[in-house]
Amino acid sequence: MNTSSAAFPSPQIPPVAVQSSTIPLADEAFELRRDIVQALYATGGGHYGGCLSVIDLLLTLYRRTLRISPQRPHAPERDRLILSKGHAALALYAVLRRLGFFDAPLSNYADFDSPLEGHPDMLALPGIDFSTGSLGQGLSVGVGMAHALRQTDQRVWVVLGDGECQEGQVWEAAMLAGMCGLGKLHAIVDCNRFQEWGWNADANGTPPPMPHLALKWQAFGWRVIECDGHDFESIESAISRATPPSSQPCVIVADTVKGRGVPLCESDPKRFHCDAATADEHAAILEGLQCR
Repeated sequence: MNTSSAAFPSPQIPPVAVQSSTIPLADEAFELRRDIVQALYATGGGHYGGCLSVIDLLLTLYRRTLRISPQRPHAPERDRLILSKGHAALALYAVLRRLGFFDAPLSNYADFDSPLEGHPDMLALPGIDFSTGSLGQGLSVGVGMAHALRQTDQRVWVVLGDGECQEGQVWEAAMLAGMCGLGKLHAIVDCNRFQEWGWNADANGTPPPMPHLALKWQAFGWRVIECDGHDFESIESAISRATPPSSQPCVIVADTVKGRGVPLCESDPKRFHCDAATADEHAAILEGLQCR
């Protein structure tokens, strides 16, 4: 019996690829911000600040870097992304929906029995690489993934918040990644300088949630790149500098604004960490988003 590969041809499986778009990133991010605030108002409120501060970073990663396939969301050869700051799940959902991973309306966010859960659930929705919500755990999972994939050309990205970096588990994972030389592990810190509880940056000199982030990551053996987290050229440049072959993991510390793009949220980041907008406030938010 002939058991050659010619007798049993392998199916033609399309390779995973970066999901580029002809729409400028700035225009697409503007549309995603509208999607986010509409969904949050429909569902009765939520994490305006962190979703709006991280959306430019997520969009750039998915449009310019991650090799993924909406048609094959579990393709073993795909890159991985973990949204460790899981409370910003709606921003991730907005991007995944736009890329075609699912078609459920964002207005179903956090509804009972909706796959768009309040925090990402890898068992509920395609395109989610790990379930997150308890802050501080995502980088540990990323370390494990990067270990498992170290003989491949696949990359693992972990998106954290700066307040989340107060968790000791983050630094235990960072220490292990540096010691093991996981050069295909990348972290991005959404450094918006505000958190729901604890320290908040202010004009009186109060320090941000995690000061001197760059020095801390360097001390744990990471390459550190800093960028403007709302300037797409700056983000793309940082990503391109992070990805060449290296024996060190790399972190991008992105300077962001909590509630970016919505003046009401930018002016009161503590409230809009997680809150609901009134009907009048929502109308003002939409009006502001019409005037870029």
